[in-house]
Amino acid sequence: MSRIPCLDDASMPESLRSLSQGRIINVYRILGNAPRSVTQIARLGAALFAEGSLSAIDRELLILTYGTVFEAEYEWEQHVPISRAVGVTDAQRAAVRGKRYDADAFTPAQRALLGFAAAAAASPLVDEDRFAAVAAHYTEEQLVETLVLAGFYYLLARVCTVLDVEIDAPETDELVRMAQSMHSH
Repeated sequence: MSRIPCLDDASMPESLRSLSQGRIINVYRILGNAPRSVTQIARLGAALFAEGSLSAIDRELLILTYGTVFEAEYEWEQHVPISRAVGVTDAQRAAVRGKRYDADAFTPAQRALLGFAAAAAASPLVDEDRFAAVAAHYTEEQLVETLVLAGFYYLLARVCTVLDVEIDAPETDELVRMAQSMHSH
């Protein structure tokens, strides 16, 4: 049981209920306890899903990486079925889980991206060689988006770990559909 209770549907801010148009996952039920910020947080998450410049596979590899580096089992469990639905392989998930970002399961671009993401998540600075390696494969927009994803998933990770949010893994791509629905509003 979470340290702070999950809000029930009737207690959720109306703005979030109308945005989600469906099941609201536990992390947002906890964030609902901060009604002045939860809707904006949900909109950012939806925008990162629906309109990001990274491919769905790269986005999910990043989220799994952040879930691992930030030690947030909730994020990992939420994104295993989503990553499967967008095409991330079992070998790629196993490599991320083992923090083997240079594994053969990844393309050279993905190796650079995941190494960069893990370094940025673990430290305030990333060395020039690592930055040059990722910049050779990704646009400036994608690099900034990678860091925005890090910040967003750090926020969710700490809400989940500190408040001990109960895992409610989605059915396949349910979260993707929810994010797309939220973004269209």
